[in-house]
Amino acid sequence: MIYGYLRVSTNRQDLNNQKNAVLKYANGLDLGQVEFVEETISSRKSDRQIYPLIERLKIGDSLIIYELSRLARSMCELGFIRMKIAEKKATLHAISHKLIITPNSSDISTTALVFALEISAQIERQMISERTKNALQAKKAEGMILGRPKGISKLDDHQDEIKKYLAINLNLTAIAKLVGCNRQTLTNWLKLKNI
Repeated sequence: MIYGYLRVSTNRQDLNNQKNAVLKYANGLDLGQVEFVEETISSRKSDRQIYPLIERLKIGDSLIIYELSRLARSMCELGFIRMKIAEKKATLHAISHKLIITPNSSDISTTALVFALEISAQIERQMISERTKNALQAKKAEGMILGRPKGISKLDDHQDEIKKYLAINLNLTAIAKLVGCNRQTLTNWLKLKNI
């Protein structure tokens, strides 16, 4: 099997760019049909889709990613994921790095390149985080109120939709999934709005 793993924070355009790159790459190497696993996530959640995907890998399968930073959020996690893929005897393709890591690849140049890429990705994430924190601190120092105004919920935009779902007796768990929140957030919002 050939799998394409796509991960983005929120930008759908980037997801399409990754998908097109994976398809072009797979077609160029005549790898065959690609089954995609798409994930939109920005935090370090433990319930990511990459882990069930790795469990599905079999000997000879290939996992194609756009770049190593899409696969993991830290050097430690990336090392763990690479080890798990190797244990499954699958091949990892990182398109933007022109890198193919086979299950038995242990040559020093591949190891050094992956290590360098892991470090640069982690440094980049840390720099982005620092810039964001500094920008937010500067805005706060200027007197700007950060975050959503008190008393306003993202669910306010879905109020009519939620009422329709309630009217057809859809359960709260299903409604929460449809509007993109967890059940407790929905329950709290319903109490706040006396719905």
